Amino acid sequence: MGEMRPDVGIVYIVGAGPGAADLITLRALRAIRRADVLICDGLLPRSLFEELGLSTEGKTVTWLDPDAKRPEQSAINEMMREAARHGRTVGRLKGGGPFVFGRGNEEIEFLSEHGIPWEAIPGLSAATAAPAAACLPLSWRGKGRSFAVVSARCAGGAVTNSFPRADTLVVFMGVAVLAAVVKSLLRDGWAPETPAAIVERSTLPWERRVHGSLAEIASLAEAAHVRSPAVLVVGVAAERGHAFQERPVILFTGLDPSNFRMLGDLLHWPALCIAPDPKGYAALPSIIATLGRKGFDWLVFTSKVGVGAFFAALVERGLDARITAGTRVVAAGAGTADKLRERSVRADSVPAEPGSRGILSALGHLDGARILLVQGSHAPADLERAITGLGGRVTHLALHRVAPHPELGRPLPGHDVVYFVSPSGVRAYRHAYGAEAFRREIWCIGKATLAELNKVGLPARIVEPYVSSEQNAKIATQ
Repeated sequence: MGEMRPDVGIVYIVGAGPGAADLITLRALRAIRRADVLICDGLLPRSLFEELGLSTEGKTVTWLDPDAKRPEQSAINEMMREAARHGRTVGRLKGGGPFVFGRGNEEIEFLSEHGIPWEAIPGLSAATAAPAAACLPLSWRGKGRSFAVVSARCAGGAVTNSFPRADTLVVFMGVAVLAAVVKSLLRDGWAPETPAAIVERSTLPWERRVHGSLAEIASLAEAAHVRSPAVLVVGVAAERGHAFQERPVILFTGLDPSNFRMLGDLLHWPALCIAPDPKGYAALPSIIATLGRKGFDWLVFTSKVGVGAFFAALVERGLDARITAGTRVVAAGAGTADKLRERSVRADSVPAEPGSRGILSALGHLDGARILLVQGSHAPADLERAITGLGGRVTHLALHRVAPHPELGRPLPGHDVVYFVSPSGVRAYRHAYGAEAFRREIWCIGKATLAELNKVGLPARIVEPYVSSEQNAKIATQ
């Protein structure tokens, strides 16, 4: 082992989880914050740091292409060594766990040989996350006591010709050679009728699943145009239990599914994407100056996206949550309040009633109070008008807007329900898919979205999270 130098940097070999930002570990998050240099696997979402609320200002970020353009492993090793040699802290972010079908072991051997200190940070592997997110229980008391995780390819790219025996197999890197994998499993003695499932883009937007028997799964996947990254699950886990089968598969079209997962088995297929609003950023300096001299009585956030955009803009200007001191804060819902807490701000009011009604109830009669309303430029002006009607003086700050998601048009996955959260989302799906998007049951949140659906003759019902079916029925008739 090479000689250790006191001025050398440290390299964190970070398991960044299966893809979704909120499945990363706290230890990994701390390492990313600490790092001066971030070297990220290309399969990780480019929105990872934004979703984690982390600024990459002052950090060097390199994304490794997932295809043939990816640098050789020796080049990646040199990137880490060169940064650490100059005393910089390196975060080497790898999908899943750092030592599950990656080259984490090769990297730590290289670092050790060159006297560079390192730490391996475990991550949630897709081997367990993909089946869990798809409601495929890897262990099942009474019939599923074991599972094995295997790569469909050997070093150099050759197809694996022998698989371990277990009640369930989870197969990585098998989509491109699925027919060969199935042939090998059948030759090994797996029954043709064995349940099988493929989970594509697990925990990420545009996740899809294909279910069938082992004998037919390759042709089903080909017909569905399944692509990497995906895992194959074969055996007991792919049976799914009665409790899992009862849950509706919901195609969720909103931006953030986190408050809706209890309604069923969610597949996140966003209708819209977020883009910065230049007009809002142009107005920001004077608004920040007013906020800093306590020029607002209330600061109202209508969404988590608004919270993220606002505090990211503060960080870019060398500011933080202290600028909100002395201003009362309203968060439109528990999720928005949680996002504020991540920024060290505790909302003074979190109305139980959803939407504008709850915000107006929290504000009460304003009698000339000065309100900073942080809201997307796409939002209707109804809330601003209503606050003015209560006697408030509103300054509207719109740092973001929405646009139809550029990836809309992908073949729709199997689902029982499609869920809309905004009129613009309904319009985006109609434009991308036509009648095909509305052949299943339609749920929505809010009367404005319901009105948009009814306007074009689409039957739908309001289904809000965290309330009973009786309460949802009452909301629909109000």
